[in-house]
Amino acid sequence: MSLTLSIDSIAYRGPGIGRAEGCVVFVPGTCPGETVVAEVVREKKSFKEAVVVSIENPSPDRLPRPDCRLTTAAGDVQVPGCVYGHVTREAELRYKQDQLRSFLTRQAKLEDAAALMLAPFDSPLPLHYRNKIKLRAGRDAQGRRILGYIGDDNETLVDIPQCPLAREPLNRLLTEIRADPGFWSYIGEDGQIALRWTEADGAVVVPEADRLGGEELPPLTEASPVVGKLTVPARAFFQVNPEVGAGLVEHVTALAEACNPHEFVDLYCGVGVFGLSASKRKIRHVTGFDSNRPAVRAAIENAKRLGLPARFYGEYVADVANRVLEQMAPARTMAVVDPPRAGLEPEVTAALVAHPVENLVYVSCSPDTLARDLALLTQAGSYAVKSIRLFDMFPRTAHFETAVHLERAGTAR
Repeated sequence: MSLTLSIDSIAYRGPGIGRAEGCVVFVPGTCPGETVVAEVVREKKSFKEAVVVSIENPSPDRLPRPDCRLTTAAGDVQVPGCVYGHVTREAELRYKQDQLRSFLTRQAKLEDAAALMLAPFDSPLPLHYRNKIKLRAGRDAQGRRILGYIGDDNETLVDIPQCPLAREPLNRLLTEIRADPGFWSYIGEDGQIALRWTEADGAVVVPEADRLGGEELPPLTEASPVVGKLTVPARAFFQVNPEVGAGLVEHVTALAEACNPHEFVDLYCGVGVFGLSASKRKIRHVTGFDSNRPAVRAAIENAKRLGLPARFYGEYVADVANRVLEQMAPARTMAVVDPPRAGLEPEVTAALVAHPVENLVYVSCSPDTLARDLALLTQAGSYAVKSIRLFDMFPRTAHFETAVHLERAGTAR
């Protein structure tokens, strides 16, 4: 079924929103203000999904040609996940800022969300910014061996000879391994690998853990703006966009310096970047907690090497949050939470509400779970939001990071 639609806005994750006979229609690859002819491909009870047949009046936001596509044996294809490859960077940043504002207003119930939002931190590199990519082996419809990303349908494997989001050294390594018959024998029919790049180590292959038979990979050396070089396990999490990651660390560290807490608690600390940075800036009592034991060991080793008194523990945050926070004087404590995409566990939210710290920084990669958690933290009367900043860590994709600074309710401004 074909429809002629006026696109009103852009939903989170990238599709344009049109309406037909009172029903919402999601149309990827469109811009607000455009009239499009679209073919419905899926119908649900409350909405429809459609694909573009033609653009009747292109928006000024639209690029003459999308910049996140590849020419492959299967033809010209969009790189999976590049939902904003068809629009200008200015438009993409505006869409994301609007989406964040909507989440904070509708779900978090922040009436003054727009006034609290700082200017977004843009990525200096719109393409070729990723220092890590994950690839899966398989076969295409003709039976040819391919190596690429799972498609936007979460089923199809899309061959990726080169990734326009990856750093150039990663693309050079990708070309080399694809041309190596030994690599295809090594990875097998459906194996997975990661390619990772650092300034110090260059581009390296990070195989699946079970292919090493228990053998440890050599650690990598990452750079952080406050503490300098950090030793990081090859499989440990580290931000994939070094320039925006550095901006996020500087932002959180500047908040810590301004608040000057007696205690700094780094929850979901990973390799300890926020805690180590706070310790480097002379915050005396820094502790961090994370369930990833190799990452925590790296944090401990880096603290020793840097001569910093920060302490890190391999514990599940949900298990220790209440005990840790109740032992600290709230008026002298700052906490940073940087949870995975699922957001805070209920035990962590409950601990933060029961024992509100003077300053809390919530770093999030998922605005929907961020908004859910902010609603719980603020509506309980424990916290008030002081500032919000979007960090465009993942240009051309639907994703972004957010840093929210909250104060304990009743704290004098």
